[in-house]
Amino acid sequence: MSGFFMREKNNNTPPEHRKKTSRKTMSDTNQTTDETTNNRDNQFESAFGHVILERYPLQKRTPMRAWNAADELALAHLKEHIKPEKHHRILTINDNCGALALPLLNLVVNTHVTSWSDSVSSQKAIERNTERNFQQIITRDGQQKVPTLIPSTQEPEGFFDVVIIQIPKTLSLLEYQLRTLRDHLTNHSIIIGCGMVKHLQHSFTELFEQLVGPTVTSLAKKKARLILPTFNPDLALAPAPKTNQYSLEEWPLTLTNLSNVFAQSKLDIGTRFFLPNLGADQQHVRTIFDLGCGNGALGIAASQTNKEAHILFCDDSYLAVKSAEQSFHDNSISNPASFKAMDCLSDEQRKADLILCNPPFHQNNTVGTHIALRMFQQAQQHLTEQGELRVVGNRHLDYRIPLKRLFKTVNILDSNKKFSIYQALN
Repeated sequence: MSGFFMREKNNNTPPEHRKKTSRKTMSDTNQTTDETTNNRDNQFESAFGHVILERYPLQKRTPMRAWNAADELALAHLKEHIKPEKHHRILTINDNCGALALPLLNLVVNTHVTSWSDSVSSQKAIERNTERNFQQIITRDGQQKVPTLIPSTQEPEGFFDVVIIQIPKTLSLLEYQLRTLRDHLTNHSIIIGCGMVKHLQHSFTELFEQLVGPTVTSLAKKKARLILPTFNPDLALAPAPKTNQYSLEEWPLTLTNLSNVFAQSKLDIGTRFFLPNLGADQQHVRTIFDLGCGNGALGIAASQTNKEAHILFCDDSYLAVKSAEQSFHDNSISNPASFKAMDCLSDEQRKADLILCNPPFHQNNTVGTHIALRMFQQAQQHLTEQGELRVVGNRHLDYRIPLKRLFKTVNILDSNKKFSIYQALN
């Protein structure tokens, strides 16, 4: 293990002399910082060494770490079975913050680690954590020493000696990934699926059996478990499922849902309730953002009442943005449009007259309002002078409270027993 990778575990600097820097956001409930200090909550001790890991975006006062026991268990298992002189092409899948990829970079000199993910924010977390651990030294002996990051919409290249999969929340995404993965495995590939027991359904293990080969599971440890398949190149596969499609309510339009996109088989009831209250037909609206677009239902519906507006479809999921783009073009919509996979609006310079948002309240298997709050913060910064944010959300989440901290005016446009629709103006 090289010196720059093994960091000093104990910080002996007196607390009063330690530097603490932070950047306040507009909401006290979701403060973030772009700089980090060493503390025991970001020190990940793995079977392959010690790394500093933070979630992205970095939040204050959060109990959530950037790794879990499943990451630890997967790396410990790999340590027992890997042959460093042979196993040097490694693929990590759904690695949220780099807990799988980063400890493996220094396994051997010619180790090459590829990280394949559907989440922009997960890939940003890996980038930031790579910088934290390898600030100045990113190559050694001419060999690449940073993970190669590829989106879920792009297929990995070549064969892999080791594959570690953090089991995703949705069965459809896992099936898409395992079917794609088969072309990149050999008889000698080590394949490890990992997850927390409470999220591992029997159907996940069955899917490995059906798409990879004979599969066993490990004993549970720290409430985590491994799924351990053996690749069978001669396995007879059932046909791939058809892509889910359904109509957009009152309009003769068809929405396409690729793997991992919310509301896989039918329009979700929150979006259905939102559709009559989009406000896209207002005369001043020339630019519309569909924030957290999913399959593009809100932006595409808005295009039916405003044929001239430029519509931006954006989402943290690469597959969601691809779904929205396919839905848009399949329906021959004439509006000017752009499609971007990004963390909220972090990579967008333009401002909007209208931002539509049906925010998620989970990130992978983590439930909370932190994503919605980040969306609201960035929406507030991306509105024109007359612009407005319209949000639909479950009533029990009461988004009116965080919205009032950010916007001068917050109105409830409509509500029923389950949902409320909010209008927020600067």
